[in-house]
Amino acid sequence: MRRLVSRRSSSAREFPERRARHLRAQLGVAADIAISAQRRALAARLADAPETGGERLLRGRVTVDDVLGYAHQHFGLATAPRDQVAAVLRARYELRGCHRDLDTDAYLGAHRPSPAGVAGEPAV
Repeated sequence: MRRLVSRRSSSAREFPERRARHLRAQLGVAADIAISAQRRALAARLADAPETGGERLLRGRVTVDDVLGYAHQHFGLATAPRDQVAAVLRARYELRGCHRDLDTDAYLGAHRPSPAGVAGEPAV
């Protein structure tokens, strides 16, 4: 019996696109986890801080390295392009309105690894 539809050619063509979408989705979840963790830490610091007359002076910071750490911890991603991680973090940062209480390094042009280095990248 002859096959009427050849699946191999279409799936081989779509595989890199599906893989890229899956990676972006995993990085998005890792960015959400990093943002939530920083906001929880900030809330704990604000609860322990002395009263400042209702003004919130403390700000948290979520970094590309935080997102990479959570991506490795939750999804086993050993390496990911730092530019792509920064782009996903920027999108999630803007979507969740983090400009009110968090800072990020995702808007910096060149993302360099921390002095300790990242797996697969040399330390600067």
